Amino acid sequence: MPDNGSPGELEDFIAAMIPATDTVWPRARRYVDSIPAEERKFKQQKTERARIHAWLATRREPRKMGAAIGTGDLDINAPSAKEFSKWLQCLFSFEQS
Repeated sequence: MPDNGSPGELEDFIAAMIPATDTVWPRARRYVDSIPAEERKFKQQKTERARIHAWLATRREPRKMGAAIGTGDLDINAPSAKEFSKWLQCLFSFEQS
């Protein structure tokens, strides 16, 4: 995870940025979860990735995860996004002497 503390992968971070008011996200999750285990082509630990990509497929311009930030589909004001942004700013800001 981008915070170097939470378990998970990039998709878990992205899922936390999907607005709570998004009505498609629960449907994308149910769709992926309804696929019988024996019919899934992805490993169990990649379930969140499958859910994210099912959700991304419903966007006006289906694209990769990073593009969903630019289109406004992801909430850049989500707590996890703000913490990551703060960490990046701290990491890349250099004080001039």
